[in-house]
Amino acid sequence: MPTCKIFFLLLALFILCGECDEFVKYGQVGGEVSMDCGVDQNSDVEWKLGNTRIIYINGKSGTRRKGHSHLSDRVSVSGGTLKVSRLETRDSGVYSCNSGKQYTLHVVSVFAKPGPVLVQSSDAELHCDIGGNPNTEVQWQSPSNDKKDDKKQVIHLKSVSSKDDGQWTCLIKDDLKFSLKLTVVGLQTTAVEVSEGKGIALPCSLPQSVSQRVVGGKWMADHLPTVSFPTLTNLESKGLHWSGDNSSRVIFTSDQLNINYDVMLTNAQRSDEGKYVCTVEFEGGVKLTAETNLTVVAKPSVNTGGKKGSEKKGKTPAGGVTWKKEVFGLQLWIWIAVGASSVVLIVLIIVTVLVRQRNKRMKTRVKKLRSMRQPLTAKDYCRCRAESEVELVQQERPLPVPRQQRNPRTRTAGPNHTIENRREQDY
Repeated sequence: MPTCKIFFLLLALFILCGECDEFVKYGQVGGEVSMDCGVDQNSDVEWKLGNTRIIYINGKSGTRRKGHSHLSDRVSVSGGTLKVSRLETRDSGVYSCNSGKQYTLHVVSVFAKPGPVLVQSSDAELHCDIGGNPNTEVQWQSPSNDKKDDKKQVIHLKSVSSKDDGQWTCLIKDDLKFSLKLTVVGLQTTAVEVSEGKGIALPCSLPQSVSQRVVGGKWMADHLPTVSFPTLTNLESKGLHWSGDNSSRVIFTSDQLNINYDVMLTNAQRSDEGKYVCTVEFEGGVKLTAETNLTVVAKPSVNTGGKKGSEKKGKTPAGGVTWKKEVFGLQLWIWIAVGASSVVLIVLIIVTVLVRQRNKRMKTRVKKLRSMRQPLTAKDYCRCRAESEVELVQQERPLPVPRQQRNPRTRTAGPNHTIENRREQDY
């Protein structure tokens, strides 16, 4: 009998432990994770994080009551399944459902310091922080699929280069993978060529913004000791900008800089040919340099039409030199053409405005004259009609004819004719 009691007691404990299922979940910062309560659709559901209620749902009425957890606005429940979106490191912890299920959630944060975009030769730290379990060993895998021997959650990279550019993966037990993309960049420049007397931009730039802060920089040309180049300065009030004044040989922008560090060399001469070095210094003491070579091509000879005498072959006439003289990087004739076009455009605009105003005044005047005319009233119309009718009646009524002229046979030539007429009238 005691054996049976012990058996039933162990069975009850086994059933109770079976109902208290425990699971481990991993999620990455910014992602989402789902946890199933395992209850019927019409059953009540209550989820907690630790001892704090997240949400309660009445199975019959569907009424929802949010708890005081910081997750209340970022969770959704469907059929008893809890979904947490936009994961944060503080979301790590033990989640429990009223069915007895428990989930231990670890939110993993994978990031690089000082940032995911690094300059060549700089140092960096890769972090694979596991919320709620900082002592868990991980395995780091490089872009070339090499695995690091150091199994710590934080590893250090010294003097990064192009081989470190790409996807870094943090491997946790059970083949869980959390990735981070590193980008390693350097200064970019190209060789340039310019005609003698022209201006040319000396290129120096980064392909994109980097995580490290630029603290200084400069241009150098050892073969031009007398030419003054600007220097880079980064102030909190003004940001990154060139420090110095534009000169007759080197000009540059006064605006705030980001990734472009070009300067303009004006009036290039054959003596300017050579190597130019651009240097940019970043926070942490890292310096990047880029070298560009400048080639100056001689001016082509100008045909003067076969003239002989004191003029040398290939010499440009004085007038041609004046028209082709550069002003602010453009030839003088271009500035004159732009100015003439601007004057013509302004004149056309003025003429158009004057014509429109004149037409407007004419329309106003015509409207005013029309409004000054007095329309015919009913009285005037009746009077005119009566006068016209009188004239028509007078025209239709003939004047009275003398009695002697009433009979057409009457003749006024002599007394005989008159007597005949009278006789005829008596008959």
